[in-house]
Amino acid sequence: MLPLYDKTKIKSGIPWGIIFLVLINSFFFFVSPDVNFFGFSLENIWNGMLFTLITSLFLHGNFLHLLVNMWFLWVFGLNIEMRLGTFRFLLFYILCGIAGSVLFALSADVVVIGASASIAGLLGGYLVLFPKNKIKALFPPIYLPSVVYIFIWFLFQIFSVSQMNVSTAYLAHIGGFIAGIILIKKI
Repeated sequence: MLPLYDKTKIKSGIPWGIIFLVLINSFFFFVSPDVNFFGFSLENIWNGMLFTLITSLFLHGNFLHLLVNMWFLWVFGLNIEMRLGTFRFLLFYILCGIAGSVLFALSADVVVIGASASIAGLLGGYLVLFPKNKIKALFPPIYLPSVVYIFIWFLFQIFSVSQMNVSTAYLAHIGGFIAGIILIKKI
């Protein structure tokens, strides 16, 4: 279920944080740095490569991975950035991404890349801040309260974790989502 947009905009303004994130994610996708070096893994951390906690959040495995993450960023990030302000929004985004990546890395010995944990954190934060906002879905083409949309998304993540598909870090999604719920009022 792909979200098209949020019917309610809380405030107008230029979402500089979102623009920055879309640009930096796109830049790193097209530059294609070494995923094993810049991706997050426990092995990289044990080797002192702490920077991978952040660099991994800007790497994507393919164009669809990048596109879907940036779309969800735009749909769910706008109201959050307008509420938090750009700096707090970016800090929230990065902390959720780190939390989700760490949770996944503890469960699988693979390199983690992608903004998905950060995006999941946005959904968690959105659930707390805007539970009654209406999300227009592409299919079915209806408006859903964000609490319903996000609940369906979360159930899909839970079901997908049970399938043990390591190519998608569903546990990172869950970790980022939980971090988003916890951090949104604290940041």
